[in-house]
Amino acid sequence: MKKRLLIAIILLISVLLSSGCAPVLMLFMGMSTPHAISEQKLDHKKKKYKLNEFPHCNVTEDGFWNCMLSIGDINSVQVFKDGKLIVPKADNKTCSAVVEKFIDFIQDSTTYEIVDSVKLADYFNPKYIADYENVMFSDSTRYAILVYWASYAGFLNRQNTKKEYASSISRMLESGFDAEVRYVNCDVKDGWSFKKLTKKMLEEKIPNIQK
Repeated sequence: MKKRLLIAIILLISVLLSSGCAPVLMLFMGMSTPHAISEQKLDHKKKKYKLNEFPHCNVTEDGFWNCMLSIGDINSVQVFKDGKLIVPKADNKTCSAVVEKFIDFIQDSTTYEIVDSVKLADYFNPKYIADYENVMFSDSTRYAILVYWASYAGFLNRQNTKKEYASSISRMLESGFDAEVRYVNCDVKDGWSFKKLTKKMLEEKIPNIQK
């Protein structure tokens, strides 16, 4: 019965995609465009998706656009070693970022490479993180992990953020691997000016734009 239901869901999604019914698909998966969300609704979303394994922090207005412009995929993970980004080495046979390799990727230094030009401070600082002083990483932290999520990502919060990323990281920590983890919420907060935010984005993409 479960198998038939899964097949039916997959077929429905395929039909919606092929027919160009993006708004219906977004509704079906609980996804939406970024919009302002109150702290009360944000807490409700945390409980809904059971995002309770790690401490939470919130992006500022500048942090929101930094995420949108430089990260792109809100439901993603960044891993830093000694303050520098590490990424899986390219694999010609499969995707280098598959979640199944996540634990091995961090624990086995032969499977990753260090990106010297990208630092933890580029993403995790007082300008980009609203509650930075309360969620700072320890000075002795060697591995810092940022798990990004946003309520407007809907189903992906349960599938990627919770089921895959957070579960993999939790198993890694339970095995004794020493790392600190933070959930980074990328929702738009009440009181933000979208006119101001859009201007910031344009200035980033087109530096010489008239102010």
